[in-house]
Amino acid sequence: MTRTLISIAFRNVVRHWRRSLISATVLTVGIGMFIFFDSVLAGMDRMTIDSMVQFNDASLKVMTSEYYENRRTMPLSHGLERTAELAAEIAAALPEATTTPRTPFMAFASNRIDSLPALGYAIDPSTDSLVFKLENQIDTGSWFSAAPEEKEILIGKLLARDLGLKENDWILLSARMTDDSLNADEYKIAGILDIPDMSLNESGIFMSYAEAKQFLGDDLPVTTLAVALPRPANLSKELGDSLASAAIIEKNHEGIRAVSIAEAANDYLAMRDMKAKYSSLIIFIVLLIAGVGIVNTILMSVYSRIKEIGVLRAYGMTSAHIRRLFSIEGLLIGLIGSSAALALGSLLVWWSVRSGIPIGDYFGGLDMGVIPMGDGLRGEWHPGTMVFGFLFGVAASWISARIPAAKAGKLEVTEALRFV
Repeated sequence: MTRTLISIAFRNVVRHWRRSLISATVLTVGIGMFIFFDSVLAGMDRMTIDSMVQFNDASLKVMTSEYYENRRTMPLSHGLERTAELAAEIAAALPEATTTPRTPFMAFASNRIDSLPALGYAIDPSTDSLVFKLENQIDTGSWFSAAPEEKEILIGKLLARDLGLKENDWILLSARMTDDSLNADEYKIAGILDIPDMSLNESGIFMSYAEAKQFLGDDLPVTTLAVALPRPANLSKELGDSLASAAIIEKNHEGIRAVSIAEAANDYLAMRDMKAKYSSLIIFIVLLIAGVGIVNTILMSVYSRIKEIGVLRAYGMTSAHIRRLFSIEGLLIGLIGSSAALALGSLLVWWSVRSGIPIGDYFGGLDMGVIPMGDGLRGEWHPGTMVFGFLFGVAASWISARIPAAKAGKLEVTEALRFV
């Protein structure tokens, strides 16, 4: 009997193909776009975390507990001791990790007419590129010279634009030294960095430790040790690995605070969870609309086929058989719509992964906080979301079809045959 019911249901779906197509199309567009937007949001999450890891926060940063408590003011009075030994111990505990020292500081940058606040970094040019990707972001000029003849620094592209400066120009910096006195000096701009992270592009200044010690004091400490870990294919694993590695470092070193990228990006990740809730609400609304369409399609089919229902009942089909027949019709519409949605979503995800979405062309001039706007946004494959969308679409279609199916099952033979 089940095979007969499936055959009849398939015939009716084909016969009323216009109504079936409308309902299936709603499912196709709704679930297909849900799959695509989930991929785009995941790609945005990965792009944001990658930008934080590659240019500012690394996989994790090691600092003293005192520095961590005052980190927002970037104090130069709470540095790490035995930096080289600490880096070696981290490498022994985390064999795949690489490290580099950094000392951030607050400064003002001036072209002698205008002055802007800047975020300075003292770095080791020989090891910084092992952890961060700054060296790959040179827009004009060059990386630090091995033996510079003049005092040189690198600055963000937007900061250079705002001050009207270019490579080989001179910039005046002022900042508090380690003894809290104010110092100012001029530096030649060796290179201009086009960094995806907007905050660094707008205010970032980078100088070698040799220059920084002359500028801020010979006793300038290393305040943070940046640690890079291998990049997993999955963002959740990357966050989990950074948390686990931070726990290992803190366990082995008393008085040391290791800040993982998962902790550093806590605010953004909280926003990501909120986005996930809103995306779930959107798919619910889409499926609700599709469900109403399926109810309407099956209900219209019931009313247009009352005579057929009477004949089927007269041939011996029970109310349960009639309910199952119309439920199967709804299920078939759901299978068609969800399969097409899976194909549409996969095609859009493939396009976004392969070509990327040039968001910088549309929003490149906006400050989106931690979201970098310089590069194209590439989606990510989420097989779990695709399977969920497909199964949810089929289930929603079947549940929606149960309402008119129940009504069809209540029709008595005598009532239905009155229409013959």
